[in-house]
Amino acid sequence: MSAKNAVLGLVIERPGYGYDLARRLEERFGSSGFAPTGVYSALDQLSSDELVRSAGSRADAANERAAPRTIYEATPKGIDHFEEWMVGGSSLAPVRDELYMKIALSRPHNLSRLIELARTQEQDCLARLQELRQPVTRPQQGRPKAWSEVAVLLVRDAEIKQLQARVEWLQKARIIMDKLNGAQDRGAARGGEFA
Repeated sequence: MSAKNAVLGLVIERPGYGYDLARRLEERFGSSGFAPTGVYSALDQLSSDELVRSAGSRADAANERAAPRTIYEATPKGIDHFEEWMVGGSSLAPVRDELYMKIALSRPHNLSRLIELARTQEQDCLARLQELRQPVTRPQQGRPKAWSEVAVLLVRDAEIKQLQARVEWLQKARIIMDKLNGAQDRGAARGGEFA
């Protein structure tokens, strides 16, 4: 998913400045990997494409000497662009994960480090799962949920399922790499070469 469309969607929901949008992006998409600097790049591109514009600026109340923050709002062209994107098709997420690429391009002497990376990622996934499983503030009983509440829960559930699958894959990959690494160590001890 492009940070550009995510940032545009957030600006349509409520105008904001860069840091505010980065914080909202993190809240909404958690472990999606959007870097805060990506928000500023997206805003530059959205401005260049005339999909957002400055809606004025706001001084930082906590720091009087800080430069005013530009607040962005969507343009009518931006709203139309976003709606076209919303009703358009969605492609399957590409497998461009860095660990996948490292495994695909590795050589036998890299196994020890790859095992360590898989273990670290597994621990990170488990920690994120624990965060996501914390109770969510629920609407009052009897009150129907607003779509925005349901949408957040659906995205949260998707992230949980992806992390569970990732943990399962990491555990399997680690077992396989451990076996190969053990075979490589035994071969080296006997003076043979592991290919």
